[in-house]
Amino acid sequence: MKSRVISLYSAMLNTHYGLSAGKYYYIKKKQRLWEPLVIVASMGWLLVLAVWFAWMLTEQLFLGGLAFGQPHLALISGTLIVSVLGLFFGFFNVLSTFYFSNDLSILLAWPLRSWEILLAKLGVIVTGQYILNALFLLPIGIRYGLLARVGVGYVVSAFVVFLVLPVIPLVIASALSVVLMRLVNLSRYRDKLTLIGGILLLVIVFGGTYWLQQNVGTDDPSVLLEQLLSQADGLVKAVGRVFPPSVWAAQAMAYAHTSQGWINLLYLVASSALGLIVLYVLGEKVFLQGVIAGLEGSRGGKRRKKVVLEHVERGAFLTLLSTERKLFVRDPNFALNGLIGYVLLPVMALLPLFGQNLEGNPFEQLNFGEMDPLLVMGGISLFFMVMIAMSMIPSTTFSREGRYLWIVRTLPLSIGQIIRPRVAAAQVVNTVGCVLGLLPLSYLFGWGVLEVGFGIVFGLLLSSVVAYLLVILDLSRPMLNWINPIKAVKSNFNSIVGMFGTMVIAFLLGALFFLNARTATLWLIPLELLLVTGILGGLAWFLTRNVAPKLWAKI
Repeated sequence: MKSRVISLYSAMLNTHYGLSAGKYYYIKKKQRLWEPLVIVASMGWLLVLAVWFAWMLTEQLFLGGLAFGQPHLALISGTLIVSVLGLFFGFFNVLSTFYFSNDLSILLAWPLRSWEILLAKLGVIVTGQYILNALFLLPIGIRYGLLARVGVGYVVSAFVVFLVLPVIPLVIASALSVVLMRLVNLSRYRDKLTLIGGILLLVIVFGGTYWLQQNVGTDDPSVLLEQLLSQADGLVKAVGRVFPPSVWAAQAMAYAHTSQGWINLLYLVASSALGLIVLYVLGEKVFLQGVIAGLEGSRGGKRRKKVVLEHVERGAFLTLLSTERKLFVRDPNFALNGLIGYVLLPVMALLPLFGQNLEGNPFEQLNFGEMDPLLVMGGISLFFMVMIAMSMIPSTTFSREGRYLWIVRTLPLSIGQIIRPRVAAAQVVNTVGCVLGLLPLSYLFGWGVLEVGFGIVFGLLLSSVVAYLLVILDLSRPMLNWINPIKAVKSNFNSIVGMFGTMVIAFLLGALFFLNARTATLWLIPLELLLVTGILGGLAWFLTRNVAPKLWAKI
């Protein structure tokens, strides 16, 4: 017999990634074969571009580091990037998989230890992380190996590093999630505290990362450079200060032919094992209590709040708008994935102001004091449009209903009456999030009131028609059979296609704005925004009137 952990891991892997469902539809029934073709067509070139970027970046970092006797600067950069991204995305996956998946009530009734459930769920997340890491680490490892002409020791060490590297970031994310959920489950405001705590943790992680980057040494650049070059692997260690295990990983591969490399590999493996031990203790002491507290109702206090039932008549539009907005914001899985962009983007723009200087920071270009206000207006409009897609609210609106979509289906409303409040609810969240991020940036970077105001107006128009199209996209093929709530948002093919399509439109408009700046035709920007809004709005009106009723009838 298989061990209980392996059996549980296999079952969870099957349900999490829909392996049996895909085999049934695509191979046995030979249905929906267009879906994998669309995925390959839309994402294939991005994967090729990512591999090419990693390949070229490795060569440039290798040659640049070689001049200082530290060619493995390319390795530390790759391991650091995948580690930080693993911590960032791992937090969402862990929080959803550990505490908000629909299988928890079933698993608790089985004869399983809490650490077995925790380990099996972590294994599912690590498996997904291996796929993402392979897209970046494999080109880096292969290119570095060819340039450095490595031996067998490098291959063995790189293989072990690839297996072990995702463990530490995910253990950290798991520990943060377990502690967070144990704390917030002590309160009846569990969902709100989970959302606030999750956002604060991510802000602290990114803020701490930036602080470490800003404090690697003295303020004098020449003295700092001398210090880094005079020390063995000074540049590598300075970069790896953000995440020390990445230094062990890079040195384990770079010095695989010496004892130093194997010692660093031992550090990496030992720290991963220690992390799993800590996770085991948390699973035994904290995880089970947190899950049970989340499944139980609130005990309440001695003083009970008096509830007064009032009958307030509201139209169908306002009722559905309020319901859609509350269901999204109150669910930590949906809200954390959809709202984190509204928080992190302004934070990333504001953090350099508290560092040593703005020099070399990409957000330095946001200071539009010497640029035409029309470019500011166009940029803000594109910001609104991109964020409505990144929020994933309109592109997952029907998918998030899951097995409860039948409630909406029974309402005596047309599909047009159902779509409009969902678009409006997405725009309420998008507008509040974008405006809250824009106001401090506008003040700090000296943007004018008129360009910001007109940018918001054009942004509302453009993002509204895009939201209409994204809602219809989700209506065409809603994901309703999810077990883990995060799959309805983050793993939803509709959200991926929606973001990809919106990014393409934003890129084309941005290129057009750049052409306007080069040809002194910036006065065309408002007209171009209105033209694109009109074209997309006409398409949305046609689809809502002629296509959406047929799609709604098929569900």
